[in-house]
Amino acid sequence: VNVPKDEKVQLVLNQVSVHSESHAALYILQADKVFITTVAGTENTLSSGAAFIQTDENNVDAVLFSKDDITLNGEGTLTLLSPGGHGAVSKDEMTITGGTYLAETVGPGFAGQDNICISGGNFRITAGKDGFHAEHDEDENLGFLYIEDGIFDITATQDGVSASGALEITGGSFTLLCGGGYEQGQK
Repeated sequence: VNVPKDEKVQLVLNQVSVHSESHAALYILQADKVFITTVAGTENTLSSGAAFIQTDENNVDAVLFSKDDITLNGEGTLTLLSPGGHGAVSKDEMTITGGTYLAETVGPGFAGQDNICISGGNFRITAGKDGFHAEHDEDENLGFLYIEDGIFDITATQDGVSASGALEITGGSFTLLCGGGYEQGQK
């Protein structure tokens, strides 16, 4: 996705399966905001290979990679398979309002630079690092993670949820197996 900076884009996933052996299966280079909507009753998959080959100045390291704001929503299922990197990354804001998400990654399942805000969804994540990771290196007011609701089943070698800024959880159901409780190869 590469549109003028003031344009909004909606991608509707309806039984979609996209694989890229050496890059992001879905790469959002520029937009004001991109909405990724899964259709109810559908199963959709984004997958990548074991290594990412860089094609521009951005360090693309996720099967779903965005330089700008993304919103994940809908009532379908989105599977993110990334044996060489992260699941979904936004270098700006990431908002999740609904849907079912299955992620198997060597890096974090979901990562947001400015923030991650979740108001609902069903998540099953197996991550080689954090399940959810929000971090901003330059602004201490950013890098926050807010969870209002959702069902979270996270197995991670590091943290289930991690934020360099504020972390606020006001609701949701959590099953976490992380850090010292995780054994390599465990499902």
